[in-house]
Amino acid sequence: MVNSDERFKYLSSMDLFQHFTEEDLYTFFAENVEEVRIATGEYLCHEGSPGDDMFILLEGELKISKHTKFITSIKPVEYIGEMALIEAKPRSATVQAVADSVLLRITRAQFQKYFSQRPESLFSMMRTLSQRIRLNTEIIAAELEKANILIHDMKNQMAPFLFLDMLEKKISDESQLRLIKVMQSGRDKLAEMMFEALANAKRLDRPRKFEVGALTDLIAELQESELQAHPDLRDRTVRFTFRGNLPQVSFCRLEIYRVLTNLLINAAQASQTNQPIDVEVNYDNDNLIVQVKDRGEGIPERFRASIFDSHFTTKADGNGLGLASCHQIVEGLHGGRLTFADRIEGGTIFTFTLPRQRPA
Repeated sequence: MVNSDERFKYLSSMDLFQHFTEEDLYTFFAENVEEVRIATGEYLCHEGSPGDDMFILLEGELKISKHTKFITSIKPVEYIGEMALIEAKPRSATVQAVADSVLLRITRAQFQKYFSQRPESLFSMMRTLSQRIRLNTEIIAAELEKANILIHDMKNQMAPFLFLDMLEKKISDESQLRLIKVMQSGRDKLAEMMFEALANAKRLDRPRKFEVGALTDLIAELQESELQAHPDLRDRTVRFTFRGNLPQVSFCRLEIYRVLTNLLINAAQASQTNQPIDVEVNYDNDNLIVQVKDRGEGIPERFRASIFDSHFTTKADGNGLGLASCHQIVEGLHGGRLTFADRIEGGTIFTFTLPRQRPA
């Protein structure tokens, strides 16, 4: 059991309490905070649960994760959940004990009681929180700058792939020429995405290249490239069905190519190796409709609300960006819809639509 004097020592060492008087810190908090103990593997809180308290870790170690993805670890003496003291919002992450841990719990009610008697202290606390947010923002900005530099240098490393154009002129064998064209197409798509990433970093509004068509040429290209080369797809049977005379729609070729690739890879990863993947292209009065059907185990109920969130993943080596990318491209860029549903035979159907009349 941590006594009041020890609590005071811990509290007075923290930036959040640096402007509090010793008497206030001892009377309002050190003598009244609750001690919490959690064993290895136990959860302190879950993402989405009510957030009313902050915690100070005195002993042990905590793991913080979001959407099942590890974010960081917390060691003594650090605090978490401080924003719960000033706003009543659900927890933004899940916290689990990596080792047996001892914490101090400070409730929002305790802070509200204190501020009602010492309102001038609220300003100093807000200043401390603002400094922490500013520091985190600077860290994020620095990491983004590193990523942009890396993309820039990757773009420079694309130069050797120009030799493919020289090879194309010297080779007459049709099968080899077909492979070269696939590699050229992949090179050009990668370069285009790098240019887009750098434009986004500079906050430039880079126009997207839209074309009008029925997706059949794009799907044929996909069959010649990703379905033959990608390790998750090359040994799979992917069956395409086209319903009727498909209407033409306005779409960005590269972006819809990315959507189909991501959905097919997800379908392959969700299914057994010997199970086929079905792709059906249909239409109604308003939309072109594309469905990708796998034969996996389906999406558990607890994950459904987060399936399109950035960085949400159930795979140990996943990054959770594929479906988030699809969602942004279909709905944000094309004005369509991306949804999913259970398949009667087992598995999941991902459906995206493209409007026959492109919205302004």
